[in-house]
Amino acid sequence: MPGPMRLPYFPLHVVLFPHLPLPLHIFEERYRAMARDLVSDASPYAGRFVVSMITEGSEVAESRPSGIAARTQRVGTIAEVRTAEQFDDGRWVLLAAGVSRAVLGTVDESGRYALVDAAPLPEVNGVGAERLVPQVQVALDRYLATVKRFVATAASESQPPEEISNMTSSLDAVLKPIHLPEDPLAASYAVGGLLQVELTRKQQLLELPDAATRLRAELRLLNRESRLLGDGALPPIAPADLRYNPN
Repeated sequence: MPGPMRLPYFPLHVVLFPHLPLPLHIFEERYRAMARDLVSDASPYAGRFVVSMITEGSEVAESRPSGIAARTQRVGTIAEVRTAEQFDDGRWVLLAAGVSRAVLGTVDESGRYALVDAAPLPEVNGVGAERLVPQVQVALDRYLATVKRFVATAASESQPPEEISNMTSSLDAVLKPIHLPEDPLAASYAVGGLLQVELTRKQQLLELPDAATRLRAELRLLNRESRLLGDGALPPIAPADLRYNPN
């Protein structure tokens, strides 16, 4: 594992897992400056920055030049910019991807944007991880089918008939079958990103020490959520909420 790195810091109301995408719309001036530095040919950051979940406060804060007025989690994710586009008015659209979990240290707020010391965490499969992937795949298939059935049923009770077919088509596009990677680590992160649960639960999954422990926790969550949805114990989920929402 590489040693600690000082990288640009971007707290968000999101939990980013390694290997998963993070689309970002950059409009605040401090983050515009960060985006310019990330994609510059002379950048010392090689397109990498750190994301961690906000536990209290806002992504938009004017109390300090760097804007870091929120409380955040100590474990976050190093992300890497894959594509970047700047509009004429100065806004940016970035597509980043999670690279590695990291423990966050000192935050430096003296510059145009915050920097944080990030020490990458080791990636370990754990005992029995390979055997868990097929079990989690079965539970994921059942979960997605239950979500689709639940949302379609809720829509049929509240939407006019002409909109139900549009809803069904949208669900088919969003909830199409997903084949997990064979690699246990990649599979565990994919399920963490797919699960529609509270951010605090996602953060707990991110912090687990190895893929086997994470897959076991996800198996329990998938079975729990399927059961609650099947019993009608959870509120309706809008199709828009099932799509990837960066912040």
